[in-house]
Amino acid sequence: MDSESNQKPIHVAICIDSSVYSRYRAVLRHLCVGLSDEVASIRIVTPTKEAKALSLGPVKAVIHNEIRWPFRKQRTKDVISKLSAKPPTVIHAMSAGSYATSEALAESFDVDIIYQVTAYEDVFALTESRFTGMKHVIAASEPLYEACLSHAKLPDADVSLVRPGVVCAKEPTCYRVEGRVPTILATASFSPETGVDQLIRAIAMVKSKHHELLAFLLGDGPDEDQLRHIAAKLNLNSTVIFAQPEGDILQAMVGADIFVTPAAERSISARSLQAMAQGMAVVAVEGGASDAYLPDETAVVARASTAPDLAGAIERLLIDRDFARQIATNAIGYMKKRHTMSAMADQTAEIYRKLALRKSTLKMPKS
Repeated sequence: MDSESNQKPIHVAICIDSSVYSRYRAVLRHLCVGLSDEVASIRIVTPTKEAKALSLGPVKAVIHNEIRWPFRKQRTKDVISKLSAKPPTVIHAMSAGSYATSEALAESFDVDIIYQVTAYEDVFALTESRFTGMKHVIAASEPLYEACLSHAKLPDADVSLVRPGVVCAKEPTCYRVEGRVPTILATASFSPETGVDQLIRAIAMVKSKHHELLAFLLGDGPDEDQLRHIAAKLNLNSTVIFAQPEGDILQAMVGADIFVTPAAERSISARSLQAMAQGMAVVAVEGGASDAYLPDETAVVARASTAPDLAGAIERLLIDRDFARQIATNAIGYMKKRHTMSAMADQTAEIYRKLALRKSTLKMPKS
């Protein structure tokens, strides 16, 4: 019998901050469901009360107060106390916002830590980490994988590429309903540098060429009033609809044709992946953290986050609907090949097993 068959049960603590939960919630849910058959238990360690929704079977939420100065030391002790009855075998830190807490837990329980990298912010945080214990990095895309090697100076053996998994539709939603007014959907936050202002101006440019369309901007943020003012000034009040991102985003996607990411993404968003998996025709901007946008194959890729570039990309999809349907179909195929939930869970569980085995082997007394 090999050593892996004698391996002790694996108990995982997955640390999640509010930021990654907001943009990665669907992927986290799929990951927890997939891992529930692979490990003995999963604790979701988070200050985000909404994360209780991830609890299922062996997956339990451990809600704690925000860990920050001047309460960092005491609140970290409280989390350690909550986990001590069933000490974790592996700590999985889901983003830069949870790295410090995860490192404290890994040191306390003397276990390995996995750093999940879904954003360039995570890569920068890794370069500043002072954690000296055993660690492994899971990157969510090829650009982030390369950034871990080049910027964080990590050895190749310590970095794995595991793409996030999503649910795929059987057929594209893009232009599925004949006679429906073409509908654009965007879920970028209403914040500086997300490109939403340029998207609104792009829609005005497209409308000026007598294209009929509706645009739903599902988001929130500090720039909402300013963005509403831009839309009103461009006479788009009946074309651009602002709404809060509530409920299941898939319901909105099924009723739309074109999904626009109006700026190069600094992080991987579950919503962008879901849009491709549901067969929306996607407009993205060159560069960024994702490797799923293949120009004119799985998406129309604009050169820059400017109104003219975005307008040109959107207009292509409005004029040539066969092309739009084709790239939407291609996107579903790409997601089915590279972004399955089963592959994500299997690969992540295998990393857990290898780290736990490595740790237990190193702790074995010499004969």
